[in-house]
Amino acid sequence: MEKVVPVLQIDDSDDAKAFYVDKLGFTLDFEWRHEPGFPVFMGVKRGDLYLHLSEHGKGHPGTEIYVFVDDVEAWRKRCDDHGVAISQPLEAKPWGSTEMAITDPFRNLLRISQMNTHEPTAKSA
Repeated sequence: MEKVVPVLQIDDSDDAKAFYVDKLGFTLDFEWRHEPGFPVFMGVKRGDLYLHLSEHGKGHPGTEIYVFVDDVEAWRKRCDDHGVAISQPLEAKPWGSTEMAITDPFRNLLRISQMNTHEPTAKSA
């Protein structure tokens, strides 16, 4: 199996858990510190989607990632139900995907995309 797991920089582990676990429905996979009180490095997962979140300055504030999902409408509903602001509303893209975007409390942009929801209206050259 091959997998890519992005590392997103966070500023506060409690805020990260509140956003990713409580609001977006991820589960906490692990939480690790060198010693008590040290910065955290944690992993969260939702189905086959894994993210690592780090207070160690790994990653870059304002990172943008694509999250490919089976049901973008279910993600929109979960965001609405849990008070997650949607930065860019659902939109049918010319390349055949339907997407929306949310920004986490640490300025990381997550583009939630469901592929092949409609016929593309634009073809690449």
